[in-house]
Amino acid sequence: MNRHAAPNEFDDIAHRAGLGNCRAEYKPRPTPFVLPLFIAGVIYLLTVVCLAGTNMLENSFGVIMLVIFTLFIGLGVLNVVHAKRKSGAGDVLRLYDNGLIVKGPKALVSIFYWDSARVHQRLFRYPQTGLTTYNYLLTGPDASPIAIGDPKGAAASAIVNLQGDLANFTLGAAFSSPEEWGPAIQQAVTRTQLPDVLARIDRGERLAFGDLAVERDFLTIDGTAIAWNRLQAVSLHDGVALFKSADRLFRTREPVYTIPNFFVLQEVVRARTGLEWT
Repeated sequence: MNRHAAPNEFDDIAHRAGLGNCRAEYKPRPTPFVLPLFIAGVIYLLTVVCLAGTNMLENSFGVIMLVIFTLFIGLGVLNVVHAKRKSGAGDVLRLYDNGLIVKGPKALVSIFYWDSARVHQRLFRYPQTGLTTYNYLLTGPDASPIAIGDPKGAAASAIVNLQGDLANFTLGAAFSSPEEWGPAIQQAVTRTQLPDVLARIDRGERLAFGDLAVERDFLTIDGTAIAWNRLQAVSLHDGVALFKSADRLFRTREPVYTIPNFFVLQEVVRARTGLEWT
């Protein structure tokens, strides 16, 4: 569900959508300005070097030109900083009892419900620094897809998971504290959808999670059905899922960020086998 609203209509939309009480709110993280400052500094230094090489700084005209250029660069940097801050000033992520709202970019309001949301999570860990970036692509039956979190990998995730259809795709803000709201979204979707998924499997339905499929007695990977009681270990390695049976090791062809609600699948596997993911 996508709507456009003024800020004072925000709570009314949540009420009309039946989202319940607001549980948490997150604002965009401060925009880093290191790159534009660095670029401006390099241009400024190159200009000074060029002026010095032509001896223009030895006369008043050259000094005046340098002062004007300094003011020009300074005002340009301030304008970029102000524009970036202003562009995302009203963006917000709110988590509710029954779903979430993403406000932004601008006046766009996107609503997703825990019982129908499809979430593709893409986490990238830098072993050298221990830093982790978080990106979540949210889709739903009544809402246009939107990516929130670190923009790294957002476009690639959208292209793959939306089959190249980016007509209605929106790149949302990088909200602060993704290590909090990311797991909160995962837990809410899992808590809401898991009971229904397990009940449908027990009724004999076959449910797909990307290239994987689960049913009452089997997990199917790349067309190969594996009985739940033959699985011996499950793990994640280099962004793919590994399943070890009694006589073979299976791995998903695609990374786990291509599997919608992968964290729900993890709980299905845990419920059916008693195995813990490593």
